[in-house]
Amino acid sequence: MNIDKTVTDVFDFIASNVGKLTTSESPTLPDLSWVDVDALLPDEETLTPERFYRQLQTIPDIKFKTTNQLPFLEIRDGSFPSAIRTEFPENNTVYVKHFRLKPEKPGRPVIVVVNGLNVDAAFDFYFNWWCLRFAAWGFDSVVVTIPYSQARTPKGSFSGQFIITPETKWTLLSVRQTFQDIQLVVNRLKADGAGEVGLFGVSYGGVMAGIYACNADNADFSILCMPPVDMADLFSKWDFTEELRAREAKGETTMLTDPRVPALMSLCCMKPRIPTRKVFLAAGEFDHLVPPETIEKTNRAWGDMPWLKMYPTGHINTFAVNFRLINDLNRFLKKEIL
Repeated sequence: MNIDKTVTDVFDFIASNVGKLTTSESPTLPDLSWVDVDALLPDEETLTPERFYRQLQTIPDIKFKTTNQLPFLEIRDGSFPSAIRTEFPENNTVYVKHFRLKPEKPGRPVIVVVNGLNVDAAFDFYFNWWCLRFAAWGFDSVVVTIPYSQARTPKGSFSGQFIITPETKWTLLSVRQTFQDIQLVVNRLKADGAGEVGLFGVSYGGVMAGIYACNADNADFSILCMPPVDMADLFSKWDFTEELRAREAKGETTMLTDPRVPALMSLCCMKPRIPTRKVFLAAGEFDHLVPPETIEKTNRAWGDMPWLKMYPTGHINTFAVNFRLINDLNRFLKKEIL
């Protein structure tokens, strides 16, 4: 019996049942046809990655308030207006939680934590735990609340529900807003004298960490945990895939075939702007959402990443209770960043 595969199956079984229970109790996707997405994202802005991921020089005025004090660490909460103003007031404010080591030291490296898809406040402990661990390793960190999530969730929806929908332009707009909000945070960190700034993300957050490394001009390193590197492959098994296939059968172009999707969302179709030794990518051999062959395809495109780590795990237990990941990530940060 393969113990690693058995453990993975147990994690996947629990996650699947929790997901089904959550979905059964969650509201269906509201009608969003009244939102003028074209006004927020003109077609010409989706033609190339350079136009879609345009570089912002804005430095936001983030109002911070200290919410917790530890002997070696200060935790501050802040907020600022999003780079994109949507029809949903809740979504137009970005919330950040800054874990800053004492004493404050100019030039200290900072890790920006992207909180991920469908993550509500109940999962804050997990990202806070990582921030405390990063502090123990000598890093400041900042958790960014991504669009339509947690405190940014529109009324009548659940956290993250509006990020990825069957509508291509809507999904692209969510990705662009995530990218630009993160960019503003990094701009502020750099202006405040931070050293190297990198991203840390899990699953969808891992995709965004990779997208940022490939398209931003102010990223220094990136940590990608189980990123679905081929979003076109992922959409072929999403919960609304059958709807997309039915629309394709009627002659409509959806995220299954729209050429903008891989160009703007799939890491296997991009290349990082930072050296590959500054990229840490963790993946699972038994991950049904992120097939190993898509990771291998990305690795070939990126030029053989020295810090690509494949574990005998699935999508959940690649990061949950995976002490090998913790040790490898510690080595990566100490060798390549500190």
